[in-house]
Amino acid sequence: MRLIQSLISAGFATAALASASVPALGFTDLTPDVDFRWYANVGKPVAPLASDPEPAPRAGYIWAPAHWERHGARRDWVAAHWVVDDYQEQLAQYARPVDFASAPAPVTSAQAALVPAYPTDSLRR
Repeated sequence: MRLIQSLISAGFATAALASASVPALGFTDLTPDVDFRWYANVGKPVAPLASDPEPAPRAGYIWAPAHWERHGARRDWVAAHWVVDDYQEQLAQYARPVDFASAPAPVTSAQAALVPAYPTDSLRR
């Protein structure tokens, strides 16, 4: 019994010494020198991407700059080009009118006399 108590006491003493030395390790230079600015900028281009200058506007067209397009697992480079501006035609083809539900007409005072306060046949089903 005495041996177990001395082992437990030695374990507590070791833990106390280890916990007292942990704050001292924080002041030493054991951490690696990390460039956090580099990690924050990973994946960003170093210089702006070179792009074609946008030409003068053309009536009935929209300018689409060069870009990458993904088709499943394949990526394709699409050169800059003009796209036909068919917004009005697309809107006419795909826009559907929306029917909103309307509330019933309110009961007027002349009709209120005809409406009973409770159903007359409420006892029957």
